[in-house]
Amino acid sequence: MADFIGVVIAGVTALLGVYMIVTGDWRLLHGYHYATTPESERPRLARETGAWMVVLSVSVALMMMTSLPDWATVVGVVLLVVGIAGMLVSIARHNGGIITSAAGADLGGLSPRTSMAVCAAVGALLSLGGFVPGVYMIATGDVSLLHGYHYANVAPADVPALATGEGLAMVGLGVSLLACMIGTGGLCAHRPAPRWAKALMVAGGVLFAASIVAMLLLIIHYNGSLMGE
Repeated sequence: MADFIGVVIAGVTALLGVYMIVTGDWRLLHGYHYATTPESERPRLARETGAWMVVLSVSVALMMMTSLPDWATVVGVVLLVVGIAGMLVSIARHNGGIITSAAGADLGGLSPRTSMAVCAAVGALLSLGGFVPGVYMIATGDVSLLHGYHYANVAPADVPALATGEGLAMVGLGVSLLACMIGTGGLCAHRPAPRWAKALMVAGGVLFAASIVAMLLLIIHYNGSLMGE
């Protein structure tokens, strides 16, 4: 069943990517990913992001298919990070930022100060999704918040270590989301975009990717695979 689900998800992702490569149709992207991209560049943006979606489809297949050897999961994790990073770089290069608006100086018609406040508030709310379960796992040593197959083969003596590691990674996700949203607020509130906002976006993206990789590799290390049998 795990192999079947992995093939389906990977197949759908690959089909969408191939469609974008062949057609150059950028409309599958969120509007704020191409709002300030010149129309002449949008097909190229679509083809680049489509190619990275194909990379992501391969990563999904390698990570989710339990019939593959363990090294395939590690390769899948690496490709996942590379694929996400590639998409973000392509969008930022063509669009001038990950999230932009056609107005160029605000977010959805809001004033710069309000845009900053909204982004910070949204970031704080999103970060709770990492902070709350992360702190809970660190404090209690309980891994039940993970899927059962992520700790099915973990030795009882290793459960506290897994809980601490996964908890720290989740806290890292929370911090990264908060950083990215505050950086987005800075990009929306100021023109030209300040260096601190760009730096915060980059740092948040790096931390997000590192946290995801850490979560997956910790499960593989203690559980033997992502999908325990």
